[in-house]
Amino acid sequence: METLESELTCPICLELFEDPLLLPCAHSLCFSCAHRILVSHCATNESVESVTAFQCPTCRHVITLSQRGLDGLKRNVTLQNIIDRFQKASVSGPNSPSETRRERPFDANSMTSAEKVLCQFCDQDPAQDAVKTCVTCEVSYCDECLKATHPNKKPFTGHRLIEPIPDSHIRGLMCLEHEVEKQNLESNLTNLIKRNTELETLLAKLIQTCQHVELECSAPFPKVTHWDS
Repeated sequence: METLESELTCPICLELFEDPLLLPCAHSLCFSCAHRILVSHCATNESVESVTAFQCPTCRHVITLSQRGLDGLKRNVTLQNIIDRFQKASVSGPNSPSETRRERPFDANSMTSAEKVLCQFCDQDPAQDAVKTCVTCEVSYCDECLKATHPNKKPFTGHRLIEPIPDSHIRGLMCLEHEVEKQNLESNLTNLIKRNTELETLLAKLIQTCQHVELECSAPFPKVTHWDS
């Protein structure tokens, strides 16, 4: 996640991009950070609107602004979407409170008689020994209660039943499954960033081509001299 986060970090504020702008050089910059750059270029008693260009902090390419200023630059919507997904994944990431409390995987073979799993649904006293733990319900059931609560029809057929484990280990089991999901999400985000970078590069080339064509079209045509025969 650290490598991924570095790709999503603004070179000015060193935080995750917020409302990122897509610069013509294919790099990105927070809108607020770009505004601060313009403010730093303002002379005394001048407004931000008077600044018509600034340098990209990453590659030093000169960014020329239109009359609309920063609003004339494109928003990097794809990058913002990637950041939003990254932040959602980070809520349950390796450094989050839920992950730091993650328990070690439960080994049923190491369970002693004192750790015998009892049915959590029984009305009997004492409760019967559990025969299955439902990961979906996060409850352990004896044979009788399992048949009563999990008939062989939907939606109960979709519940995941495993050998009985203590209640304290169910969350650890779920966290391991979520870890796999987060790894898959991180891989997808990395691929999205790679694709986004490729698109930004192509867009930058297209912008440069358009600017070149515009300059060519605005150049005065040479006068044609007619020679009398």
